[in-house]
Amino acid sequence: MMLMRQLLGHCARSEEACLDVVDATLYRSAGSGGSGLKDMLAMAGSVWTVSEDQRSLVRMVEPTASAAFEQAIDLPGVASEELRQAWSAAFGRSPNPSDAWDHAIKAVEAALIPVVVPKQAAAQLGHVVGHLDRQGDKFDFVLSTQQGPTSMEVLGGLLRLLWPNPDRHGGDASRAPTLIEAQSVVHLAVTLVQWARTGVLSKRP
Repeated sequence: MMLMRQLLGHCARSEEACLDVVDATLYRSAGSGGSGLKDMLAMAGSVWTVSEDQRSLVRMVEPTASAAFEQAIDLPGVASEELRQAWSAAFGRSPNPSDAWDHAIKAVEAALIPVVVPKQAAAQLGHVVGHLDRQGDKFDFVLSTQQGPTSMEVLGGLLRLLWPNPDRHGGDASRAPTLIEAQSVVHLAVTLVQWARTGVLSKRP
C-alpha cells in the first residue's frame, strides 16, 4: 500500500513522471495488462501506445509503417529481434538514436548476409554492399528502373543510407545521429528485412 501511494504521488507530479511509471511497470510485469492499457491509450487519443511485446510504451507511428514493422518481425530470428530493439530505441520513452541505428544495421545484416555473402567470414553490411557493387549481375531484384541508375545501384544506394552509423565514423567525421535520422533508418531497415525475407532480392541459380 505504501509503495502504491508513492507511485501515485510520483504520477501526480507531471505527465512525464506518470508515463515513466507506466513504462517501468510494463517492463517489470512482463507485459501483463498491456493489451487493456493499449486500448485505453487509444481511446484517450494518446500519442503513446504499448509496444508489440507489451513490455514498454512506444510513440504512436503512422498505421501503415506500424503494420509493416509488425509484419517484418512476424518470423522468429535475429533480424526480428534486432528490429524490435531498433524500434524501441527509436520510438520508446527513452530514445537512443545511435543504438537504434546500430540495431537497424544488425537487423539488415542478419537478413541480407545469408542471401548475398553466406560464406563470408565475420561478414558485415559493408561486405554486402561491396559484393553487390562487384557482382550485382548475379542477383535478381524484382524492382527495375526504366532509366538512370540500375536497380542494383539503387539498392546499393539504400544500403549506403543505412551503413555506416555516423556515430561510428573515425576522426572528425564522427557525429551523433539525430532522432529523426535514426527513425528513418529504422523504417528503411524494416523494408530491407522484408525484401530479403520475401525474395525481392535473390541470388540467381
